[in-house]
Amino acid sequence: MTIIDTTQAETSMQQENRYTSGVYGKRPVTIVRGEGATLWDAEGRAYIDCAAGHGVANIGHGRPEIAAALSAQAQRLVTCPEIFYNDTRARLLERLSQVTPAGIEHFFLCNSGTEAVEGAFKFARLVTGRTQIIATLRGFHGRSMGALSATWEPHYREPFAPLLPDVTHIRYNNLEAAETAISEQTAAVIIELVQGEGGVHSATPEYVAGLARLCHERGVLLIVDEVQTGFGRTGRLFACEHYDLQPDILCMAKSLAGGVPMGAIGLGPRVMESGRVGRGAHGSTFGGNPLACAAALATLDILERESLPTSAARLGAYALGRLRGMRSPLVREVRGLGLLIGIELKRRAQPYLEQLCERGILALPAGPNVIRLLPPLVISEHQLEQVLDTLEEVLEGSRALSERSQLAQEEAASTEPHLADPEVALLHNMLTIPSLSRRESALAHYLAGQARQLGLYASVDEAGNFVASTHENLEEQHPIVLLGHMDTVPGNIPVRFEEDLLYGRGAVDAKGPLAAFISATARVQRAGTPATPIVIIGAVEEEAATSKGARAVVGCYQPQACIIGEPSSSTAVTIGYKGRLLVEGRVARDSSHSAGPQRSSNEIAAAFWERIRAHAEQWNAEYAGSSAFAALMPSLRSINSLQNGMEDQTQFLIGYRLPPRFDIAELRIQLQEWADADEVHISFSGEEVAFQSSRVTPLARTFGRVLRAGGHVPVFKYKTGTSDMNVVAPIWGENIVAYGPGDSSLDHTPNEHIAVAEYQHAITVLEQVLQVLGRESHASLESTSVSDSPESSVEVGAES
Repeated sequence: MTIIDTTQAETSMQQENRYTSGVYGKRPVTIVRGEGATLWDAEGRAYIDCAAGHGVANIGHGRPEIAAALSAQAQRLVTCPEIFYNDTRARLLERLSQVTPAGIEHFFLCNSGTEAVEGAFKFARLVTGRTQIIATLRGFHGRSMGALSATWEPHYREPFAPLLPDVTHIRYNNLEAAETAISEQTAAVIIELVQGEGGVHSATPEYVAGLARLCHERGVLLIVDEVQTGFGRTGRLFACEHYDLQPDILCMAKSLAGGVPMGAIGLGPRVMESGRVGRGAHGSTFGGNPLACAAALATLDILERESLPTSAARLGAYALGRLRGMRSPLVREVRGLGLLIGIELKRRAQPYLEQLCERGILALPAGPNVIRLLPPLVISEHQLEQVLDTLEEVLEGSRALSERSQLAQEEAASTEPHLADPEVALLHNMLTIPSLSRRESALAHYLAGQARQLGLYASVDEAGNFVASTHENLEEQHPIVLLGHMDTVPGNIPVRFEEDLLYGRGAVDAKGPLAAFISATARVQRAGTPATPIVIIGAVEEEAATSKGARAVVGCYQPQACIIGEPSSSTAVTIGYKGRLLVEGRVARDSSHSAGPQRSSNEIAAAFWERIRAHAEQWNAEYAGSSAFAALMPSLRSINSLQNGMEDQTQFLIGYRLPPRFDIAELRIQLQEWADADEVHISFSGEEVAFQSSRVTPLARTFGRVLRAGGHVPVFKYKTGTSDMNVVAPIWGENIVAYGPGDSSLDHTPNEHIAVAEYQHAITVLEQVLQVLGRESHASLESTSVSDSPESSVEVGAES
């Protein structure tokens, strides 16, 4: 299901990057919707959420009960500070006293976990008259100045020193350290019963019991931070229940209100009976607002009605058992309680988190080498199995993946005859690995493993490209470069055979051509290492209009010939692509009545587009004639309007296909003049100049010769789309074509498929072309007497 288009997703990222503070490292995913344990990005791709908003979404996403509670309360009363009484708040306070550990009967309501910790420190100092706070190594309690003082990780604290004085950090699960550190100036000890951010370490029962006794004996308050562990996460409503623990102060937040910002501080008898907690001791403008209270009441109802803590205990025990049985040499230890799980690796966790994301699993780090799983407690058994299968696949590495793929291939071949052919099986397996732009890592590592098995030298480069070659050392070489790409457009197409057709996203663009490159090169290598090296590149981000992969390699090679992997059919060769320019526009106006004289933002945007369309029509009549390749071709890719009663805003994206030798600078000037006249804000991106080779280059002639020898009339095409040829040809030269099996009219469609026979024919054609190129020098090719005979044709074809 597509929520908004790719362009809108990129626009959202650009807007955030333009206006955000920059303190967050963001993943290249725009999340727009959630339901249960599933999230969807702006391109319609689904993810199983094992982050839960850093532990916020315990009851899952998109709960209608929360929406209904918020709607009903918002229509009645949104805000009411605690200087007045409120019925919704009163019900929540009573309910909290019923569900929290025994003795916690009074509460201060706030807006976050950090605020809860800050307030806890204030109450502890107020009640005891002491100043020292003792926290633990690896503990995390927030990032405001007081809470940050108790957070252990130095890189969080050091830039903001000096912090709160009299804060000491001691070893976790070490009672002796606590006995030594506690003094007559100690107000409180703060602990997490499971350290979430610090690596998912659980407190031992002996440590908790001893620490509680020690605090009581020395007049020190015990603060338990259940911001992450609370509300069912560990298999009990509160982690304190695992230890039969009665804290003096209990910090709660995250999932308390089902995703609505809310925190709470629970105060035990030693705090309330001190007589020091009085009016004016603490306060919060938004704390305890009726809207958040209504959401919290609905959340507690859901947790109880659906027995979510019990589900967390059952599913967590299963997950821990399976993960501990995993045979990955990468895994040092698996830890956890309920559905708060940490997998400690022997390497940095980030690359594996990225691979999980690419495969549709969102997880978190917990320190540099721990993968943390915090799924919503509503995650289904089937979803959890998918998560565990994917984790096992990622952590066991490409070797195990290749072994499983081989086994699956052998099993499938018994029922699907096409899979008995390893070259067809390669493409089939590639289609089963999702590889949207910026998420190609899983496919790249799979291909590297497959290429090595085929006798090629293979790796994944720093840009994320898959690279394979017939020679280990390419220094001072002028190889033949086969440049394909791995990424596909969004849209899931079930991978299947229907008679002699193979369906799947990327079958045509561009996994079919890339698989043909690999298979043909492997054939040549099996016949004996060729004199001229062959390099295969599966580039990243070709579909994203950044051409990141191609740009990363264009300076690395000086090829004697280059074949771009794009569909042209197995009997045709593409020798030219049009250029491109993207124009993003925005019109903003103060809202006005629809009957008024002022044009709406939508009308202004539509008029701007009409001016562009008319200009192209006039230009084409004068310069293009009947040739689509010579035509100026603008298209309105998206237009979105928003009227909220205050502002009337329209955003649009126009894409240009540009003919050869077109003056792009002059077009930009003209567009800017029109935009300024109508107060339209525009920006330009994705600029590529058109490239046009000819059918008499050595490479084109070789293709023509091979095709004619096979009884085919070669067709030479000019495409109205763009490809990585536009990026590399200006540097690598004119001895370049695009070739690959598949009908390009099926590219980007829900019916994308490739004929198995055509795919196999393309492999044979490529094999023969590579053999000829390997035998003959560039000079001999130029002198080859192959006429530009009438036994070939030229076509202009459209391509998205």
